[in-house]
Amino acid sequence: MKKMILKEYGSVDVMEMEEVEIPSPSAHQLVIKTAAIGVNDPDMVIRQSGPAPTMPKDMFPPLPHSLGQDFSGVVSAVGEEITRFKVGDHVAGFSNMNTYMEYILTEEDSNVAVVPKELDLEPLGGLYLGLATAWASTIRDGQVKAR
Repeated sequence: MKKMILKEYGSVDVMEMEEVEIPSPSAHQLVIKTAAIGVNDPDMVIRQSGPAPTMPKDMFPPLPHSLGQDFSGVVSAVGEEITRFKVGDHVAGFSNMNTYMEYILTEEDSNVAVVPKELDLEPLGGLYLGLATAWASTIRDGQVKAR
Protein backbone atom coordinates (compact mmCIF):
# COMPACT_ATOMS: atom_id res chain seq x y z
CA MET A 1 0.00 0.00 0.00
CA LYS A 2 1.01 3.62 -0.35
CA LYS A 3 1.83 5.64 2.75
CA MET A 4 2.87 9.29 2.90
CA ILE A 5 5.51 9.92 5.57
CA LEU A 6 7.74 12.62 7.00
CA LYS A 7 11.37 11.92 7.81
CA GLU A 8 12.00 15.56 8.71
CA TYR A 9 9.98 18.75 9.12
CA GLY A 10 9.78 21.50 6.49
CA SER A 11 8.04 22.41 3.23
CA VAL A 12 5.70 20.04 1.41
CA ASP A 13 8.81 18.66 -0.31
CA VAL A 14 9.72 16.70 2.85
CA MET A 15 6.69 14.42 2.38
CA GLU A 16 7.63 11.09 0.81
CA MET A 17 5.50 8.27 -0.60
CA GLU A 18 6.50 4.79 0.50
CA GLU A 19 5.25 1.33 -0.37
CA VAL A 20 4.59 -0.70 2.78
CA GLU A 21 2.69 -3.88 3.62
CA ILE A 22 -1.04 -3.67 4.28
CA PRO A 23 -1.32 -4.03 8.06
CA SER A 24 -2.84 -7.13 9.67
CA PRO A 25 -5.12 -6.62 12.67
CA SER A 26 -4.48 -8.09 16.10
CA ALA A 27 -7.43 -9.39 18.14
CA HIS A 28 -8.92 -5.95 18.93
CA GLN A 29 -7.96 -4.03 15.79
CA LEU A 30 -9.54 -3.32 12.45
CA VAL A 31 -8.11 -2.34 9.08
CA ILE A 32 -9.89 0.37 7.09
CA LYS A 33 -9.34 0.99 3.38
CA THR A 34 -9.46 4.78 3.20
CA ALA A 35 -11.93 6.51 0.93
CA ALA A 36 -10.97 10.06 1.99
CA ILE A 37 -8.86 11.83 4.59
CA GLY A 38 -8.94 15.33 5.99
CA VAL A 39 -6.04 17.75 5.62
CA ASN A 40 -6.21 20.10 8.59
CA ASP A 41 -4.24 22.92 10.19
CA PRO A 42 -2.44 20.60 12.66
CA ASP A 43 -1.16 18.52 9.74
CA MET A 44 0.32 21.58 8.04
CA VAL A 45 1.81 23.01 11.24
CA ILE A 46 3.40 19.71 12.30
CA ARG A 47 4.69 19.05 8.77
CA GLN A 48 6.37 22.43 8.69
CA SER A 49 7.58 22.91 12.26
CA GLY A 50 7.07 19.69 14.22
CA PRO A 51 4.73 19.24 17.19
CA ALA A 52 3.59 22.40 18.93
CA PRO A 53 5.30 23.14 22.28
CA THR A 54 1.89 22.88 23.98
CA MET A 55 1.32 19.35 22.66
CA PRO A 56 1.70 16.71 25.41
CA LYS A 57 5.09 15.01 25.06
CA ASP A 58 3.52 11.53 25.06
CA MET A 59 1.57 12.51 21.92
CA PHE A 60 4.66 13.56 19.92
CA PRO A 61 4.89 11.24 16.93
CA PRO A 62 8.52 10.15 16.49
CA LEU A 63 10.06 10.65 13.05
CA PRO A 64 9.51 9.14 10.60
CA HIS A 65 5.71 9.30 10.87
CA SER A 66 2.58 9.94 8.88
CA LEU A 67 0.18 12.84 9.22
CA GLY A 68 -3.60 12.98 9.18
CA GLN A 69 -6.35 12.76 11.72
CA ASP A 70 -9.81 12.32 10.24
CA PHE A 71 -10.82 9.73 7.65
CA SER A 72 -13.58 7.70 6.07
CA GLY A 73 -13.44 4.30 4.46
CA VAL A 74 -14.55 0.69 4.37
CA VAL A 75 -13.54 -1.97 6.91
CA SER A 76 -11.36 -4.49 5.06
CA ALA A 77 -10.26 -6.76 7.94
CA VAL A 78 -11.12 -7.29 11.60
CA GLY A 79 -9.39 -9.00 14.49
CA GLU A 80 -10.91 -12.16 15.92
CA GLU A 81 -12.25 -10.37 19.03
CA ILE A 82 -13.95 -7.50 17.15
CA THR A 83 -17.68 -7.18 17.88
CA ARG A 84 -18.61 -3.61 16.80
CA PHE A 85 -17.46 -3.83 13.17
CA LYS A 86 -17.54 -6.25 10.27
CA VAL A 87 -15.82 -6.37 6.91
CA GLY A 88 -17.67 -4.11 4.47
CA ASP A 89 -18.89 -1.59 7.08
CA HIS A 90 -18.63 2.04 5.96
CA VAL A 91 -16.95 4.07 8.69
CA ALA A 92 -15.75 7.57 9.56
CA GLY A 93 -13.48 8.54 12.40
CA PHE A 94 -10.41 10.11 13.92
CA SER A 95 -6.92 8.75 14.44
CA ASN A 96 -3.89 10.51 15.89
CA MET A 97 -1.41 11.23 13.08
CA ASN A 98 -1.68 8.22 10.81
CA THR A 99 -4.28 8.63 8.08
CA TYR A 100 -2.13 9.62 5.08
CA MET A 101 -2.18 6.05 3.81
CA GLU A 102 -4.33 3.63 1.85
CA TYR A 103 -5.12 1.38 4.82
CA ILE A 104 -5.45 2.50 8.44
CA LEU A 105 -4.91 0.14 11.38
CA THR A 106 -6.86 1.20 14.45
CA GLU A 107 -8.22 -0.16 17.73
CA GLU A 108 -11.85 -1.26 18.02
CA ASP A 109 -12.43 1.22 20.87
CA SER A 110 -10.96 4.20 18.97
CA ASN A 111 -12.97 7.10 17.55
CA VAL A 112 -14.54 5.21 14.65
CA ALA A 113 -18.25 4.94 13.85
CA VAL A 114 -20.25 2.97 11.31
CA VAL A 115 -22.06 5.27 8.88
CA PRO A 116 -24.97 4.42 6.56
CA LYS A 117 -23.83 2.97 3.24
CA GLU A 118 -26.00 5.49 1.40
CA LEU A 119 -23.77 8.36 2.58
CA ASP A 120 -20.98 9.59 0.33
CA LEU A 121 -17.71 8.71 2.08
CA GLU A 122 -15.73 11.52 0.45
CA PRO A 123 -17.10 14.47 2.47
CA LEU A 124 -17.07 12.35 5.64
CA GLY A 125 -13.29 12.01 5.34
CA GLY A 126 -12.79 15.57 6.55
CA LEU A 127 -15.70 15.86 8.96
CA TYR A 128 -14.45 14.62 12.32
CA LEU A 129 -11.82 17.17 13.37
CA GLY A 130 -13.95 20.16 12.33
CA LEU A 131 -16.96 18.72 14.15
CA ALA A 132 -14.93 17.99 17.29
CA THR A 133 -13.45 21.51 17.23
CA ALA A 134 -16.89 23.11 16.85
CA TRP A 135 -18.32 21.00 19.68
CA ALA A 136 -15.40 21.77 22.02
CA SER A 137 -15.53 25.51 21.38
CA THR A 138 -19.31 25.89 21.74
CA ILE A 139 -20.43 23.19 24.16
CA ARG A 140 -17.38 22.35 26.27
CA ASP A 141 -15.54 25.68 26.40
CA GLY A 142 -18.41 28.05 25.56
CA GLN A 143 -20.80 26.16 27.82
CA VAL A 144 -23.71 26.74 25.41
CA LYS A 145 -26.84 25.04 26.75
CA ALA A 146 -30.39 24.42 25.52
CA ARG A 147 -32.95 26.93 26.82
